[in-house]
Amino acid sequence: MVLHPGILPIAHLARSGACAALAGAMLLCLGQSASAVEDSVAIWPVLKEQAFGDRAISEEDGMVILEAPETAHDAATVPLTVRISPEVKGKPKSLTMFIDQNPDPKIATLTFGPAGGTGGERYFNTRVRFERFSYVRAVLETEDGSLHMATRFVRAAGGCAAMNAKDPDAENEGLGTMRVKSIAPALKTDPVWTAQVMLKHPNSNGLQLDIDTGGYVPARYVKEMTVKRDGELVFKMDGTFSISANPNFRFTFDRGEKNALDVRIVDTDDTVFEGQSSATGS
Repeated sequence: MVLHPGILPIAHLARSGACAALAGAMLLCLGQSASAVEDSVAIWPVLKEQAFGDRAISEEDGMVILEAPETAHDAATVPLTVRISPEVKGKPKSLTMFIDQNPDPKIATLTFGPAGGTGGERYFNTRVRFERFSYVRAVLETEDGSLHMATRFVRAAGGCAAMNAKDPDAENEGLGTMRVKSIAPALKTDPVWTAQVMLKHPNSNGLQLDIDTGGYVPARYVKEMTVKRDGELVFKMDGTFSISANPNFRFTFDRGEKNALDVRIVDTDDTVFEGQSSATGS
């Protein structure tokens, strides 16, 4: 057995009473990872066919880059960043993100408009929930209709069905409060600006137990977000309950005349939340 210096075999650790628990946890983690990998390998072809039919997808070709932690300490708030390479010329058509092992595997689909950006490094960032160890995927559709995918494996579990330790009534205080920022790039020659949208919303998925009543917290989550810059569409997002509570989005958009943003969010109760920004840093 070849090991890095200073790393002992799990079997050796298990001989020590002080290390037995650690060895057991490591073996359990390895077992969960192996099971999750096998399940994801089995489920992805089904998800792919449902979302894209028999279309070919180029994998790990550098056109789309996915950043995610290998291990997340809080499975209910795992950060994800998807970057579109500067090699992608023109406006992208769509971006769809998946977590294979979640109750609803799709995180969201973004359909881009004229203000979505046609050059530079564009990105989208948010926080998501993981119910099991799983592959997470980002599939980009470019202007020519081709599909490109990046994949990462994340060790995180329990983020969807964890008991809600907060008072649901208190959590709903200030519901719908939104902050929208548009931020100029450091270089005036940069073709993209940056935006941040934050919404006070529990984004309950219907799987969480109420610690006070023992019942389930009713599902209520963001299902749609539309972002416009100077009246032109940046993107429209079709979301699911895989997005974390109090949704927080960071993304880029194409430089415009005023660079002011209008954001409209609709949740599953059909409540509409709206927010605006004035350009900053200009």
